[in-house]
Amino acid sequence: MLKNDIGKNRFLAIMEAMSEGILLINRKNRIAMANRSAEEMLFWAAPLEGRDITDVFSSSTLERSLKSVGRNGDRTSIKVTCWKGSTGDKAIVKGKGREKQYSLSITPIDDKYIVISAEDITEIERLSHVRQDFVSNVSHELKTPLTAISGFAETLTEADLSAEDTKRFASIILKNSTHMQRIVSDLLLLTSLDREEIEPAMKDTSDEAIFSEVKAYTAYRAEEKGMAISYEPAGIAVRCQESLIVQAVMNLVVNAVSYSPAESGIEVRSRVRGGMMDISVQDHGVGIARQDIARIFERFYRVDKGRSRESGGTGLGLSIVRHIAMLHGGTIKVESELGKGSVFTLSIPIS
Repeated sequence: MLKNDIGKNRFLAIMEAMSEGILLINRKNRIAMANRSAEEMLFWAAPLEGRDITDVFSSSTLERSLKSVGRNGDRTSIKVTCWKGSTGDKAIVKGKGREKQYSLSITPIDDKYIVISAEDITEIERLSHVRQDFVSNVSHELKTPLTAISGFAETLTEADLSAEDTKRFASIILKNSTHMQRIVSDLLLLTSLDREEIEPAMKDTSDEAIFSEVKAYTAYRAEEKGMAISYEPAGIAVRCQESLIVQAVMNLVVNAVSYSPAESGIEVRSRVRGGMMDISVQDHGVGIARQDIARIFERFYRVDKGRSRESGGTGLGLSIVRHIAMLHGGTIKVESELGKGSVFTLSIPIS
C-alpha cells in the first residue's frame, strides 16, 4: 500500500512539474484531473476537476475527436482556437488577434479515461503567419518594380521610339530601380539590426542636432505637398548613435508626410521624461484603425496598400524605427484615431 502511495505521489509530482497542460478525461467528458499548467494555460481561476471538457473548449471538432478516440482507440491531434467562450472561426472573428490557439493531443488510456495534452501555440502560429506574410510581401514588393523595369527595357530595345519617349521610359526604369535599391537597403539594415551586427557607436549629441539632420533630409518631401513641418527641440543633451536616431525620426516624418493631406501640418517635438528623451511626431492625416495598430511595426504591413505604394514607401520604415528603439533600450508607441491623425513617440534613454 505504501509503495502504491509513493508511486501515486511521484506521478502527481511529475504531472505538476510538466509545462504542458495535462487533462484526464473520463468517458462522460468530465475532467477527472488537471495539472497546474493546464489551469494557468487555460486561464481558469477555479479548479478544472469535475467540469465538462466542452465547457472549457466549446469545440465541435474536439467533441468529434473524443468520440472517434473512444470508438477506435487511436491517438489524434487537433488545433483549437479560443477566445472567451467562443471556439473556431467565431473566436477568430470575435477575438481579432487576441484569441489563443492550442494544440491538443488526445490519447486513450483504457476504457475509462482519455488524456489530453494541451500546448499553447499562439506565439508559434503568429510567428508562422508573420514569416509567410513576409515572404509573400517581399516577393510582391520586388515583383512590381521588376515588372516595370523589364517591360520598359524590352520596349526600349525593340521599338523605334522618339527621343522624348526614350527619355520618359528610361526615367521610369530609373525610378523603379531606385525603389528596389531602397527596399534592399532597408532589408539589409533590418537584418543587421535583427542579428545585432550593429554596435551602437554612442556619442554625445542633442535633440537640436538630430532635428537639424532630419529637416535637411525631409524638407523636399514636405515642399512637394505644400506641407509645413515644425520642429520644437527642448535643448536635450543625449548619448546615442546619432545616425540611427536620425534615421528613425526621419522615417517617422516621412511616414507622417505620406499619410497626411496636402498643405496640412506636422509637429516634431522633444521632451524629457524620467531619464528618457521622448521625440514625438504628430500628423493630422488619415489615422490608423485600432485593429491595425498592433501590426503596423511589422515588416511590409500596410494599413493602406495603395496609398503606401503611391508614396514610394518600402513598407519597412516603421519596423526599422522599432529595431532602432530596441537597440538603444527604448520604445516606440503610437496613439491614433481614424480621421484625426496619429502621434508616434520614440523614447530612448538620455545616457
